[in-house]
Amino acid sequence: MDDEQELRARAIARLEEKRDLVGSLATYVGVNGLLWLIWALTDRSTDDGVPWPTWVSAIWGFFVMMHIWKFFTRRPISEADIQREIDRHRLRS
Repeated sequence: MDDEQELRARAIARLEEKRDLVGSLATYVGVNGLLWLIWALTDRSTDDGVPWPTWVSAIWGFFVMMHIWKFFTRRPISEADIQREIDRHRLRS
């Protein structure tokens, strides 16, 4: 694969990741907004002082944050990365 095709493939992959992230965020906000609205319009009961949608928002929010962290911290593996790893293995042998 030549450089132009590789850059194109990386750009497409990154755009797909971005689309997935935006979709995840929109779903999280929409569903959690609906759950909190249901809670607010119904009995507003709390178990030990915590509204029930809190658990859904917190647990799901953790996974959304992991998705965001992965999106912003992951980068493609470069040839320099591969060469450094090869050199490290050679030094160990």
